[in-house]
Amino acid sequence: MPIGITEAVISVAIVLLVLYAFYKVMKILVYNTVAGLVILFLLNLTVFVGNPIDITIAKVAFTAIAGVFGAVLIAGLHYLSLFGV
Repeated sequence: MPIGITEAVISVAIVLLVLYAFYKVMKILVYNTVAGLVILFLLNLTVFVGNPIDITIAKVAFTAIAGVFGAVLIAGLHYLSLFGV
């Protein structure tokens, strides 16, 4: 049974809407990740000059996943000297 023009147009429209929604969500996540990493490095260069945060792969990955919240959490834990952060 051949696919008609209407079904093809509707299918393409649905695919485009899904891609657009995915793009909007990913754009926000990428901005949050970049902002978190920038905050982590700026805090390390300015606030914690005497006792810098050890930047490890695990901390960068956590900040990349959690974004700004992750950078603030790592900085707070380092400031309070909790969990060896």
